[in-house]
Amino acid sequence: MFKGRRVLAVCIPKVYDAASFRYVSKLNEFAVKKGYLLFVYQTCSDLYNNSRSDIGETYVYDLLDYDIIDGIVMFTEMIKDKSIPPKIAANAAQNGIPVVSVERYIEGCINISYDYGNCFEQIVRHIIVDHKLTKVNFIAGFKDNEFSEERLNVYKRVLEEQGIPYDPERVGYGDFWDYPTRAVMEKFLADGKELPEAIICCNDVMAMTACKCLLEKGYSVPDDVIVSGFDGIEDEQYHSPRLTTCRNSFDKLSERAVEFLDLAINGEPVPDKAIIDFEMVVSQSCGCVEQKVEAASYMITELHERLNGEMQRAEIMASITTTISSAHTAETLNNFFSNKMDLYGIYCCLNTDALNPKSGIVEFESDVPFTDEMDLVYFGSYDRPIKGLVRFERSEVAPRIEEMFLEAKLPIVFAAIHYLDIPLGYLCMCFPIEAIHYDRIPQVAEAFGNGFGNRRMFTAMEKLYTHDTLTELYNRRGFYQLAVPKFEKAAADKKSAVVISADLDGLKTINDTYGHAEGDIAIKVVGRALENASLNDEVCARFGGDEFAVAAVADNANEFAENFKKRFYEYIDNYNKTSGKPYKISSSIGIAGDYADKTTVDILMKISDDLMYTDKASRKKVRSRPR
Repeated sequence: MFKGRRVLAVCIPKVYDAASFRYVSKLNEFAVKKGYLLFVYQTCSDLYNNSRSDIGETYVYDLLDYDIIDGIVMFTEMIKDKSIPPKIAANAAQNGIPVVSVERYIEGCINISYDYGNCFEQIVRHIIVDHKLTKVNFIAGFKDNEFSEERLNVYKRVLEEQGIPYDPERVGYGDFWDYPTRAVMEKFLADGKELPEAIICCNDVMAMTACKCLLEKGYSVPDDVIVSGFDGIEDEQYHSPRLTTCRNSFDKLSERAVEFLDLAINGEPVPDKAIIDFEMVVSQSCGCVEQKVEAASYMITELHERLNGEMQRAEIMASITTTISSAHTAETLNNFFSNKMDLYGIYCCLNTDALNPKSGIVEFESDVPFTDEMDLVYFGSYDRPIKGLVRFERSEVAPRIEEMFLEAKLPIVFAAIHYLDIPLGYLCMCFPIEAIHYDRIPQVAEAFGNGFGNRRMFTAMEKLYTHDTLTELYNRRGFYQLAVPKFEKAAADKKSAVVISADLDGLKTINDTYGHAEGDIAIKVVGRALENASLNDEVCARFGGDEFAVAAVADNANEFAENFKKRFYEYIDNYNKTSGKPYKISSSIGIAGDYADKTTVDILMKISDDLMYTDKASRKKVRSRPR
């Protein structure tokens, strides 16, 4: 339960695709009737390739908060990374949360699937029996695929019942896709071969390709050859002729899923299996419905409008990516978005370390993809904008979400923000359930992911350019980049500038006696001692070897020097007492200060170096005295 409301989670890829979009629309309709909120965890990929980018998409499932979710609808067959659904189901079971698995059986879940075989048999009977055809070819999907083989067996069985011999030459495997289907059609339409009366296809993509190939060869559908498809995809709506096909019942499956989860949540018994019928649609490609040019014209106009909208959004997203890539802080981004960009209904939530990788290497540095606290860098709202950078607990989902969206009775959609397989944050989105809004989700997610990923990489590159890799302090280049403007500001503010030079004593002895790894440890200890002694944004740097420098601004240089030196040596003394090392770490230090408007970094560096070497010489005398 979240903010006093029960929550159903939906795990589904590509919510903007026609089938996913309709499922979410219908699930929300029935969920609202039962008093539930719908949280949709979607990926901008079906996860088929298992690429680094696909791995980045999967992080959205780490946002599933089993403390607030009451039930889950998982579109298991659509999620092509088959390792993910069992993990979600197992986590849900551990938390006592019921799960509906759609189209693929998972032990312990409520499993809902379609009766593909029965509906496909209706199409085959319609083509062969109702149209009284005997020369019927068949395009299957992948060889040995369970759905493809089931439909091929239906085709064989109906042929046998009608007394028509099965001819393997009339069967080809189109792998459910365009290119291999073309190869099959080349075989079917080869010179000297008898033209089939009909071609039954295992899905709509192959059926549309078959129609295109027939047209290219000068044949007409359905006048010369009847064609049928299966699965009722959105593209079929824009195809001429419209296909005789089958469509899944979004209403029935969505209603049943919500009904079963509601029963389970309330402790009522539910079946572990349910079958939903497909619906056969007899249309133009078999000649049973007349083709209407007016309807095709309307659909082409609608498609053109959506294409124009897509191009406009692409320009906006490119601008967002460029702006994010060049921004140096989350505050800068927030100001840009608040003043210049309006992506209504979208929260952009970043990991607190998203723009500041801990090392110079751009990589995933944590065991979990999201930080417990998140930074809201943008929220799109016309009337109730959230200004400034807002840090919030991730368990809250998003700041003020209850007053923004929860009463709207619309789905809350989540998408991971990532750069390849590096998690950066997430988008939390809520807008009217219309295709024009959902179409922009992958573009927004990609724009933010690429933008923040570029910014992160630039940060890492800048860090490599200005930082010492061993101690993670600034290097000489970084020191001067920061120290010079720091002292210029101090001069304007009438303050003192201070430079500290430090040097590790006896590094060669440690390296020669205990090894260079121990020497590196000693160098890092001195670096940490300098950082520990720095309290007010001092610039700490390692110039190389065992040489260090610090740039500071103070009201009183002498007082600052004494306090800094005290903190520095206290840290080293405490380390020596607790380290258990066979050697003691010692460091020489020199501190020079003057009014900033009377000196420069280089002048103070020369003085502090001389003082440090004087200190080193005196320490060497002390160490060399006979005991």
